[in-house]
Amino acid sequence: MAENRVELSVVSPVYNERETLPELVERLTAVLTGMNRSYEIILVNDGSTDGTREMLFAMAEADRRIRVVDLTRNFGQSPATYAGLSRSEGKYTVVIDADLQVLPEDLPLLVAKLDEGYDVAVGWRMNRQDPLFRKYASRMFNWYVARVTGMPLHDYGCNIKVMKREILDSMCRLQHRCRYLPADLAMVGGRVAEVKVGHSARKKGQSKYNFLKLVRAALDMLTGITDAPLRLIGFFGWTMALVGSLVGIRVIILRLTVGDILQMQSVVALFLFCSGVQLVATGLMCEYIGRIFVEVQRRPYFIIHEDPPKDNPGNQ
Repeated sequence: MAENRVELSVVSPVYNERETLPELVERLTAVLTGMNRSYEIILVNDGSTDGTREMLFAMAEADRRIRVVDLTRNFGQSPATYAGLSRSEGKYTVVIDADLQVLPEDLPLLVAKLDEGYDVAVGWRMNRQDPLFRKYASRMFNWYVARVTGMPLHDYGCNIKVMKREILDSMCRLQHRCRYLPADLAMVGGRVAEVKVGHSARKKGQSKYNFLKLVRAALDMLTGITDAPLRLIGFFGWTMALVGSLVGIRVIILRLTVGDILQMQSVVALFLFCSGVQLVATGLMCEYIGRIFVEVQRRPYFIIHEDPPKDNPGNQ
């Protein structure tokens, strides 16, 4: 990459955020201007259908520090984030959500950690304004991801992060498709600082994650970063097989010494439980096989429109 032209790049994936977009840009601009550093704001249009795309290009036309990365369709938050990262040019690169639940005003706190010598700074949301289900589910996944990645953080799901150019370039060279930004950061390595940040309830627009999408995202996190679930299920399966064998031996001995004592109910319950374990293990293996299928196809992780829209006033 050529010599960095800016000190800070801010990347934000945007999908149908027309209501929050003006406030996001206004607050980001105010914060970045107050930091007295050269900057660029990279807004990634992830196939929006509510007029967000047109608003993005109008903003870019009005302010040359705003750049638009326009994806050809809706690829999802992670591909959109990496698309923006691939176009980043700053010495430090910020990733922040467009829904304003994490606060742009906390950005200087994270940048200060990189100035101290850290390679990555991530947010840790205080007083989360989310439903209880999401809070407890988040705790479970934080516990899981911390153990399989070896990077002990309190809040992997906080979508405000800052990284140095060296870390970013290493991440952009990764070729796998099942990507999870914190896991990729752990893979690349470097000194990581966790910074306490604020959190706000969504005031405008709607969340793009319903229950089914959250479950899908959770499954991606569980199976996309390690093969530990396969090993755990294998261990559990062998344990149940041993227990089943011991129970079978006990039933045989009782029938030989006592006679037929009608233990059919316990046998049926044990059979159903072991069958359930087998089905769970099979389903999990199918999930990994599906991921292999996706990887070998080598489809692009994202596709960017290289030309601005024809109706953009700047092209006239």
